[in-house]
Amino acid sequence: MDTVSLLMGAVIASIVWICVVPWSKLARLREFDAQRDEPGTE
Repeated sequence: MDTVSLLMGAVIASIVWICVVPWSKLARLREFDAQRDEPGTE
């Protein structure tokens, strides 16, 4: 493989990583808020 293909793969992987990681953290935060808001958990 040539260098351009490697760079393109790295750029695509970086973009996917930047998009996926915040969504997974947001889902975890929503789950935490749901647990905190349930009555009787405190």
